[in-house]
Amino acid sequence: MSITDLRSDVQELTAHLASCNVLLQAEQERRQSVETRLTTIIGLSSIAGTIVLGTMFTPHAVTGTERALLSLGLLYLALQVSSAILAAVRGLGRRSYLAPTPAHVLPGAHEAATVHLRRQISACLLALADHQVHTNDKVTHMAVAHRALKNFVFGLLFLAALGTWHRLTSTPPDELLDRVRKEHVLQELLRGPQGPQGLRGPTGPAGPAGPTDTSKNHTTPPNKNESKQSGH
Repeated sequence: MSITDLRSDVQELTAHLASCNVLLQAEQERRQSVETRLTTIIGLSSIAGTIVLGTMFTPHAVTGTERALLSLGLLYLALQVSSAILAAVRGLGRRSYLAPTPAHVLPGAHEAATVHLRRQISACLLALADHQVHTNDKVTHMAVAHRALKNFVFGLLFLAALGTWHRLTSTPPDELLDRVRKEHVLQELLRGPQGPQGLRGPTGPAGPAGPTDTSKNHTTPPNKNESKQSGH
């Protein structure tokens, strides 16, 4: 049913105009509710992004596969937070809305009351359709932001489980002892200044003689008498 099919009754047209204004007011309240939620998402995502970035640039004691999983998990969280903020910002972007003007509200010269009411109903319906299109677009961006935040929560739970497993299965290193072992300057400071070399102590007693080597063959010197006889 179109506006032209309405009966030319002032009271009936006035009632239709009032109903249209009620719908338009409800649509404006719906838009404000969506914008409030988008603003809240930006605030929560900003806090979460700050925590994630701070964790990414903080040195960690984990190594190997656990370190790779932690880095990938933090990168995933950063991407989801960025997606949520981007969707919320797009939802809060500037838009142009149809609004009634004095020409729509005031009757024209020699304009009948029924014609004026039909024109107001037509302008109200156009504004209502325009607001619904823009509000639905905001709702779409809000749904994207909500999905990104849900993914962020799931990723956060995964990292929490990974951190709990690492704490339960690994022995916490002694960071102070490791640092003392690696820092030579710190070792020198802890040892303190070296004093002068002391006097040499007295010579101790000689130790027992070692075992003799019996493996060598000793030859017997020749007899002098035998050497003389061989000469004659």
